[in-house]
Amino acid sequence: MGVLGLSRTGKSLINFLTKNGFTVFIWDDKKETLLKEKKKRPNTKILNISNLKQMSFILTSPGVPSSGEKKHFILKKTEKRKIEILNDIELFFRFNPESNYIGVTGTNGKSTTVTLLNHILKKLNIKNTLSGNIGKPIFNLRKPDKNNILEISSFQLEKMKLTKLHIGVLLNISKDHIDRHENLKKYSFIKSKIFNNQSREDYSIIGIDDEATCCLAKKLKKKLSSKIITISGKNNKADIFVKNKKLIINFNYENKKIFKIIDIKKFKNLIGEHNYQNIAAVYAILLSMKIFNWKKIEESIKSFEGLPHRLQNVRLIKKITFINDSKATNVNATSHALKSFNNIYWILGGRAKEKKLQELRKHFFRIKHVFLIGETKFIYEKYLKNYLNCSVVKNLKEATKLSYNFARKEKRNSSVVLFSPACSSLDEWKDFEERGNAFVKFVKDIKK
Repeated sequence: MGVLGLSRTGKSLINFLTKNGFTVFIWDDKKETLLKEKKKRPNTKILNISNLKQMSFILTSPGVPSSGEKKHFILKKTEKRKIEILNDIELFFRFNPESNYIGVTGTNGKSTTVTLLNHILKKLNIKNTLSGNIGKPIFNLRKPDKNNILEISSFQLEKMKLTKLHIGVLLNISKDHIDRHENLKKYSFIKSKIFNNQSREDYSIIGIDDEATCCLAKKLKKKLSSKIITISGKNNKADIFVKNKKLIINFNYENKKIFKIIDIKKFKNLIGEHNYQNIAAVYAILLSMKIFNWKKIEESIKSFEGLPHRLQNVRLIKKITFINDSKATNVNATSHALKSFNNIYWILGGRAKEKKLQELRKHFFRIKHVFLIGETKFIYEKYLKNYLNCSVVKNLKEATKLSYNFARKEKRNSSVVLFSPACSSLDEWKDFEERGNAFVKFVKDIKK
């Protein structure tokens, strides 16, 4: 077996394979990481082009490009030799095909959705595990559970072939990772693989709040044999939707009419309209699991503390609220953040996934000043200076300090310093978590 990429996922695969008696060949593009892992595991061997023919299959980590122009050179050679390429979720399923899997994907919102679901099931004393693209790699689980919740990225869906989800969820699709998937059409196709291999006993839950998923839902209704539930944060044609801050469940479920109205203003811990769809998705999943304890579900949602780096309320200083939205690595995610607040002092920038910000123009009336950081700062300044007050700053630390100073001097009744970068973190940081933690530290260092 070959393991390509020695991140958390790669290491969990090596542990599993070696414990089960497989000969493991390893590779990482970072020589230091590769040699360190080889020293730690002397029974492993270095993977290279010459020994590829010995592989039964290659297991690749999500961060290793497996498509597009940047496809990894080892994977190119692997495909030429017709060796199967898998990932950890696919391998786990092949070893545990009888287990029950709930998978959630989407450009935005999947982490909140799976974590909220995990929280509710725990509160209801229903055993479950949470893994995949969040938290523990799937092979770090001690054993499969009755309910295995998986956050699944497009990178993971690429190499999933036989995996069958009892409940598959596609929240939304907007431009993201186009550098790897080439175009929106291919990206949409990969996202739709969440529903592959489902049968009549399974559930396909799909959001219809964007053009790509709306079109996809119409096609899937003709194609899929599974039970389809549509969800929306605004479209009253969906089976579960939000209108006037009320979640309305109104459809036939297993030959029974379900009608329920839930006031989601109660859920003050879930800021922003984008969370409407996440809440709708969670209710759709719970109904698919035949869970109807409405009161307990509401109580569980109210006790959910939210996720760090996703519209995280960090601190309030003199009527200035600091919000950490480091997870907003694309323009669509930042759009959701901007429309959630007013009097915004916005910290923006990083490594661009999209160079155009036109989609955000409708929110500019909410913004008082923009502080530009990272690789994109001069690119974005050219566009934004035509509409907004902008300051190009050295780094995130300086942006945090300046944004506070500007907000304090203008003495509004309430202001928000919003760190929602609309970019990946890879220009300066290891990941969005490291970037978000740095912002939190800089905010906490501010002296009143």
